[in-house]
Amino acid sequence: MPDLRPIVSQEQALAALSQHFAEPITDIEPLEGGQVMRTLAFRTGGSAYVAHFNRDNMLSSNLPKEALLLRKLASSPVPVAPTLHIGRLGALHYSIQPRIPGQMLENLKPWEQERFVPQIIDILDAIHHIDVSESSGYGVIDDQEQGMASSWHGFLRRIAGEDDEHDYYGKWHHLFDDTFLERDRFNDIYQRMCGLLAYCPEERYLVHGNYSTRNILADGDQITGVIDWVDARYGDFVYDITCLDFWNPWLNIREHFQNHYRQRGIEVPAFEQRLLCYECYTTLDGMRFFAKAGNEDAYRMVCQRFDAILNERASM
Repeated sequence: MPDLRPIVSQEQALAALSQHFAEPITDIEPLEGGQVMRTLAFRTGGSAYVAHFNRDNMLSSNLPKEALLLRKLASSPVPVAPTLHIGRLGALHYSIQPRIPGQMLENLKPWEQERFVPQIIDILDAIHHIDVSESSGYGVIDDQEQGMASSWHGFLRRIAGEDDEHDYYGKWHHLFDDTFLERDRFNDIYQRMCGLLAYCPEERYLVHGNYSTRNILADGDQITGVIDWVDARYGDFVYDITCLDFWNPWLNIREHFQNHYRQRGIEVPAFEQRLLCYECYTTLDGMRFFAKAGNEDAYRMVCQRFDAILNERASM
């Protein structure tokens, strides 16, 4: 599978980072996790930091948008690190943040992940209670904190359309002919998603967009950080449950969230239909992403997981 992350040499990183610190930059090392963003750890002045490098066309208004969101979240219960600096390195954006202690939940064994479920739920609940009244729009957020679509349903339907040729996916429909991306399967799942949109409310909550064990850090028994906000959007809060339910079925996260809402007297109409709608979207997005990346094994895994979800729902 080709590496989609931008190439950043140690010399380039050192030149960029040195502009922001008086003390020497030391201990530069790569951090794994992201699929489209290059992340480096480093130290200076006795403190630890991370630097993220991303192409402008990889994700809409990525790192500058993230910096605004992190500023908004600073006074909330959501554990985040602020963006200290934003810069440019050629065609790349980069950002610098204090390094959050801990490791990705993804690196823990399933039974170790399970003990964090109550914190996972509480933090996501805090995200969904962030005030978004001063913004407008739906879908992916731009660098002015505005949603880039006029409706939630419209944003979701865009998954089947081609993008501007300068964006990451660009005119991507050629993937149906040039790769293993299956047109009939894609269209069938898209039609299923559209049929479920009637259950999905046009509500506006702050949605992380990729709330997964890869983007949640923990140290000891405590979740210490939620990272990678470049996919943040405005829409239905149920969307954020999708990633964990899709990729970590052993957590039984769907049932945990239903119990959470029930215990607090919160009615979530058509919860199952909404979740399935967003799992259709997640599948379509994964199919397209891995087809473009040339990773057929991951593509097949996404399709198999979706088939398993349909079988689970049919037996309920």
